[in-house]
Amino acid sequence: MSEPTLIEQLSAVPMPTFGGKQIWGDVFLYGGWRIQKNAVTDHHRLLDPNDIRLAAGSWRHCHNNFSRQRSQRGIALQSDHLVLLLHGYFRSKDSFGPLTKALGREGYEAHAVNYPSTRQSLQDHASQIATLLDRAEGIRTVSFVCHSMGGIVARVLLAQKHPWRDRIKVNRLLMIATPNGGAEMAAHIDQLGDIAETVVGPSMRQLHPMRASELPIPDVNFGIIAGARGNGEGYNPLLPGDDDMTVSVESTRLKGAEDMLVVNAMHTFIMIQPQVIEATKRYLETGRFL
Repeated sequence: MSEPTLIEQLSAVPMPTFGGKQIWGDVFLYGGWRIQKNAVTDHHRLLDPNDIRLAAGSWRHCHNNFSRQRSQRGIALQSDHLVLLLHGYFRSKDSFGPLTKALGREGYEAHAVNYPSTRQSLQDHASQIATLLDRAEGIRTVSFVCHSMGGIVARVLLAQKHPWRDRIKVNRLLMIATPNGGAEMAAHIDQLGDIAETVVGPSMRQLHPMRASELPIPDVNFGIIAGARGNGEGYNPLLPGDDDMTVSVESTRLKGAEDMLVVNAMHTFIMIQPQVIEATKRYLETGRFL
């Protein structure tokens, strides 16, 4: 066995993280524990369910530490049905707090995933989620609950071929305020040219309506929840029709959806509205919102 590196030695003392949610992405999840990879340095860290760092260094070092913790503490899954919650642009796993807890109470192995939304492309985000699922242990079924850009990440993921698809069944994909037809605001940002990528990152530019239209329809059951003001005009004068301040209702639509629900809510907090939480639980179970 090789000697531990300096980073691995220094990480032996448990300590809180210093945040950095826009540079860390989850590449392993089990029972609330997670291993994350740094998008800048490529090194890893092991976090417990309270986000306390217990190890850092290589993937192997962090996974070996997790295996030891798993054996000592009896860490186990609640269910073999994993629900992955994918956040939107410039958000983090914490934005799903109430919804994650509600799904956990329903008996799902529910976990919000962190990915560096402002630093990498949609394809990079999808590859990160694929790695996480390739490494998933004890999981037979997966569902995706996504907010905003997270739904596009899921669509990119499902359009690719990965080993996990051979052993894990996809139950349903739920997209909440996802700009399936492209984000009209991204079209305005795209006018800034190359400077836009420096300011907002590559993912935002990829949400341009012309690029979003190139994505294939998901090959799984999916549903859509859209936010609206309810007056036909919306909150944002730059968007056509009704909207949630960031995404128009029309842009959330996608042919082939099992069901669609429009709620009176604004984009930023739509996924934690009580009505949306109840609709999410019902949809994952039945394929219907009401």
